[in-house]
Amino acid sequence: MDTRENTDDQASIIVVDDDPRMARMLQRNLNAAGYQVSLAPNGRELRNAYRHRQPDLVLLDLNLEVEDGIDLAVELVAATSAAIIIITGRDELNDRIKGLDAGADDYIIKPFVIDELLARIRAVLRRRSLELPQTNQLELGPFCLDRTARTFCRAGSPPTCITLTETEVRILSILILHHGRVVSREQLMSREIKSPVDRSIDVHIGNIRRKLKQSKLNDIVIWPVRGFGYRVRLEP
Repeated sequence: MDTRENTDDQASIIVVDDDPRMARMLQRNLNAAGYQVSLAPNGRELRNAYRHRQPDLVLLDLNLEVEDGIDLAVELVAATSAAIIIITGRDELNDRIKGLDAGADDYIIKPFVIDELLARIRAVLRRRSLELPQTNQLELGPFCLDRTARTFCRAGSPPTCITLTETEVRILSILILHHGRVVSREQLMSREIKSPVDRSIDVHIGNIRRKLKQSKLNDIVIWPVRGFGYRVRLEP
């Protein structure tokens, strides 16, 4: 069976795994599916790879010999706009929560079926490319969300800004587009990380609210709607 799929502009993927056999197997199957793949057995080579070329997605093993994969996930979220799928043998619920809280888009337990991994990759890349507005900037009253710079600013001289992670930008984009209306957790999850761990969305929302409070951006509020989801609104 031909496993090649229509991949937008041949999306680039970095595989971070210090098991050479696993890394080569993933590279072979991802190449066959039409992706451009590079291998990084450790954090140092991962950094070198993404500095030279921003990847569309990183497949990240947690059990690396020198550095912990969770720390690398946090670093990737801060330094790149790449999607992250964790692939690991660590199947404890606490590990899954930590991985998603670190900013991963999905979490897959080893051993896995390659067809499922390819489907997960397609789903993550599709959400990243299709479900966000085409415009780079979204405005809400005196506020402007810059998706490229990953900043949310209130107009002023000088403006007051907070810096967001890629996942936080995506969540805030959805809330702003639905300004005044409630967005369910299920909607955010289907557009975001599509994780069965519901708490992950609440953690991302909590991080955004904390940043707003620390910067005294009190005239925009993300309200929880008990048992349903969230909505964003401007305060007088």
